[in-house]
Amino acid sequence: MNTQWKNIIGHSELIKRLQTLQMEDRIPHAMLFCGAEGVGKAMTAEALAAVLLCHEPSGGQCCGRCPACLALQAGSHPDYFRLLPESSGKAARSIRIEAVRELQAGIARVPLLSQRRVVIIHEAEKMNEAAANCLLKTIEEPAGQAVFVLLTSAPAALLDTIISRCMRVEFGILQHGELQEVLCRQGLPEAEAGRLADIADGSAARAMSLREPEVQELHRQAMTLVERSGGLSVEELLQLAKEMSGHSREQLIQWLGFAAMIYRDLLVLYSGSELPLYNRSELQRLTALLDRYPPAGLLELLKLVQEYQKRLRSNVSLQLCLEGFLIRLNDLAAR
Repeated sequence: MNTQWKNIIGHSELIKRLQTLQMEDRIPHAMLFCGAEGVGKAMTAEALAAVLLCHEPSGGQCCGRCPACLALQAGSHPDYFRLLPESSGKAARSIRIEAVRELQAGIARVPLLSQRRVVIIHEAEKMNEAAANCLLKTIEEPAGQAVFVLLTSAPAALLDTIISRCMRVEFGILQHGELQEVLCRQGLPEAEAGRLADIADGSAARAMSLREPEVQELHRQAMTLVERSGGLSVEELLQLAKEMSGHSREQLIQWLGFAAMIYRDLLVLYSGSELPLYNRSELQRLTALLDRYPPAGLLELLKLVQEYQKRLRSNVSLQLCLEGFLIRLNDLAAR
């Protein structure tokens, strides 16, 4: 568990604001930390919990020595609660009403070690409706002094009534250098950390997922598609659609996302902008594509990719959807 603000990379202004609220005793009883996965929401929530539970906080920082700090570091603080999604059988991970009721029972008692209790709810968007409504009552009428911190990468999936009762804290994405430092701290070589930071769009969680062989293969296939589109026969397009339909919807959406990054990089190269490239390590291949894709055509291709990413999120036949996408992509790229 992270108990020190100094361990958090980035978000310096946000951290200062939280420290100020704590020092002025103005921390609200419910907060909603919003932002992409892997940008530091959980570490920030843990550091905040540490200073709120500490017996002798100073300058917005926990002391690290008192019984509360030692218990928190040992994972045995009786006034610190975490709620995480769980899976049952083949069902998707979720937070169920039973878990919220168990939480309610736990926080109903008088604090045992600190002056308040702190509850961190991870992936709060995964609460089912019954659990969300049950939690709402707890937030509205907390038993004693308790602080709730809800973490989410999808605030739109939460009940409006829950959102309205929380102070919303927005986490931006990590800058390239910040993300590279996070990845190096996790043991990645500097060169690999830099390459992943290029295409992870500011998220450490996304960067780590990009190390998986199947994800790297999707990225490779996206680059190959961009290079070959415009010159594929109908038979080749249909065969490619058949092959790609073996992937899950989530993988196909990610595949299209990689293609969108390539088209965006080509637009950046055309403009002469100093914006960082997602595919900086593939600069030679990108430069070779500039003569084939005029800027106006790239904008049309980006719109097409975004349209089919949206379609794939609905209940459509994957192979038919891919056939339509690839035929239209090939036609646009051939112009």
